[in-house]
Amino acid sequence: MRVSLLQAPIGPMLLEENRRTIFRAMEASLTDDPDVIVLPEMWNTGFYPEKFSAEDDYTDEALCRDLAAFAKAHAVNLVAGSLTLWDGDKRANRAFVYDREGALLGTYDKAHLFPMGAEKEFFAPGDKNIAFELDGAEAGIVTCFDLRLPEWVRLAVMGRAKILFVPMAWGLSRVPHMHLFARARAVENQCYVVAVNCTKLEGYHAMGGGGSCVYDPMGEEVLMTGTEACVHTVDLDLNKVEEAKAMFDLYKERRPEIYGGLVK
Repeated sequence: MRVSLLQAPIGPMLLEENRRTIFRAMEASLTDDPDVIVLPEMWNTGFYPEKFSAEDDYTDEALCRDLAAFAKAHAVNLVAGSLTLWDGDKRANRAFVYDREGALLGTYDKAHLFPMGAEKEFFAPGDKNIAFELDGAEAGIVTCFDLRLPEWVRLAVMGRAKILFVPMAWGLSRVPHMHLFARARAVENQCYVVAVNCTKLEGYHAMGGGGSCVYDPMGEEVLMTGTEACVHTVDLDLNKVEEAKAMFDLYKERRPEIYGGLVK
């Protein structure tokens, strides 16, 4: 499976500029003939809750129509990162996944909100994982800070997903932790982890520190980017998932009957 990662510079509440940046990057990625294009977290608004107001219009409905139309027009799967949007009277940090026909395969609301960035003050957390298939390959998704919670990632993968997608707006100072967790989640879940971060728009705080990465089911590095805006495409050999499980399947080796203390 050929996957394009879009590490884009995103600015605070620059809705039109951010849209142009993302759609131009998606167009650019088409030269690599990807099967899947993956976008970062909260790319419509940037991760800047301090700039939000009660009157904000995040234009998410129009963006979703355009994303679906792009996927259909170019016959490409789209893990469309996450958008800031209103759900009733609360904001959600919601990820969207589209297939090659532009059909919405599912949405995922970030479950674990970043405690240092005012996200808990502005957003309602999700409480459900989603499972989906891209070209017959089972996949899962979590968002940014979720990656630090191994139990939640295990539920997202459930021993079946071959790829875990992780849209991010991960801060520059903690990028080494991002790589540590991405690699660990790949090894312990015996799947690919595709983590796509945004990067700094010049003149603004570097909430997105770049360093997008891909690890295979054995924890081997497939891709590592710097801090620059970029589009990178990698080929994932999904047979490596079964190869990793050939000696032992970690999901099947679990003993959930003794894990009750985790939820007490």
